[in-house]
Amino acid sequence: MLLLLAAAPVMFGQDALNHLVAESVLLRGSADIDWTRQKSALRDWIESRLPSNVAQLNADFSNLETRLNAELRQAGLAEPEDPSVGFGYISRLKLTRPAEYPEALVVRAGVSAGCGNDESVYVYHFSQARSRLLEVQGSHEWGSGVVETQLSAPDVSGSRIFYAAWFAVTCASVWNQLDYRLFRIGPGAEPAVPLFSSTHSFVLDEGPNVKLTAQDLLIELGAKAIFPGYTRTYELHYSIGPQGVERIDPVALQPQDFVHEWLTRPWEEMQSRSGNSDTLVKWHNLLHADSVSGDYEFVQPCVNRPGVTQVGVGIDVIGDREIPEPLIVYFLVKDKGNYSYETSGVSFNTEDDCPGETPAADYSELPSLFKKK
Repeated sequence: MLLLLAAAPVMFGQDALNHLVAESVLLRGSADIDWTRQKSALRDWIESRLPSNVAQLNADFSNLETRLNAELRQAGLAEPEDPSVGFGYISRLKLTRPAEYPEALVVRAGVSAGCGNDESVYVYHFSQARSRLLEVQGSHEWGSGVVETQLSAPDVSGSRIFYAAWFAVTCASVWNQLDYRLFRIGPGAEPAVPLFSSTHSFVLDEGPNVKLTAQDLLIELGAKAIFPGYTRTYELHYSIGPQGVERIDPVALQPQDFVHEWLTRPWEEMQSRSGNSDTLVKWHNLLHADSVSGDYEFVQPCVNRPGVTQVGVGIDVIGDREIPEPLIVYFLVKDKGNYSYETSGVSFNTEDDCPGETPAADYSELPSLFKKK
C-alpha cells in the first residue's frame, strides 16, 4: 500500500488521482468504515478527467469509459473479481449519453461496500462548457447499488424527467428495498430539481420494469404477497404534473391483489378507491397495517352484479397484531375498467350472489403490463 501511495504521483502526476488513491488505501483494513470521503474524491477525479465542452465530448466519448477504467486499474484502485473484497476499491465506471438528450452525460460510479458497491449517479450538461446538473446517491445504510436510470423525452418546454433507483447492498437475501427518485431537468444548464422520492419492497429477480415519459412513471415489480413467502405483482404508477407527483391507477392487476393493496396502503391513497368512504374508513382503520398476512378463501365474481367480485380473506396478522384464529373478512371489489378497482363493501358475511366457488389465482404466473422476456 505504501508503494502504491508513493508511486501514484510519479505515474499520474495528478492531484485528484493522488487524493483518490490515498482515501481508498485508508479504507483497506480499517475498522471505521465511512466511504464518504472516498466517494467525494472519486467524483473529483472523474470531473478532472471529463471533457470540458461538447466538442471535446463528441471527440472523446467513444473510448472515454474504457480509458477511465484503465486508469483506475493502473492505479491499483479497480475492484478485484472477488465480490467480498471489502472496502477501498472502485467499481467499474459506466458512462452513457442518453439518446433523448445528446448534450447530457450520465455517469455511474461506485465504491466497494462489503457485499456490493455503493453507487452514485451524476448527470452533466455539455455546451460551450460543462456543468453538473445532478449528483445523487441511494439511502441504504450499508450501501446502495444502482438498479437503473432513465431519462424521458422532452416535454413542450424542453424539460425532461430523470429517474434513478437503487437496491440495498446485501450479502444474501433476494428480498430487498427499491429506493427511487424523480428529478426534472430543464433545457439548459440549470441544476436538476427534485420532484419525488419513495421506497418499496421488491424481490431482486422479479423486476422492476419501468416505463417513463415526461408526464408519468410506471414501475412494475414483484414483492411479498399476502401469503407469506410468495410474491405478487405491484404497480407503482405516478402522474407527473406542474403541481407535483401523484399515484394513479392501476395499483393492482386483479381484484385479490387490489384487496391486499387496500389493506396495506394509507387511507389517503385508498379513499378515492373506496365507495362509501364513511363506512369503509372504519373498516380500513380496523384492518390496515403496513404488513398484513393471511390467505384468500375465494375470489368469486358476483352473478347479479357484472364487474363486481367478492374476495374472501382469512387474515392471520395485522401489523404487530397476531390474530389467534384467522379473521375471515369479505371484500366487494368493483372493476371500473382498465385495471381500475374500487372497494365497494366490506363485511364479515358473504353475499348471496357471490357463493365462493372460485379459488384465488395462484402465484405461479404473475400478471404483468410488460411483455414477458
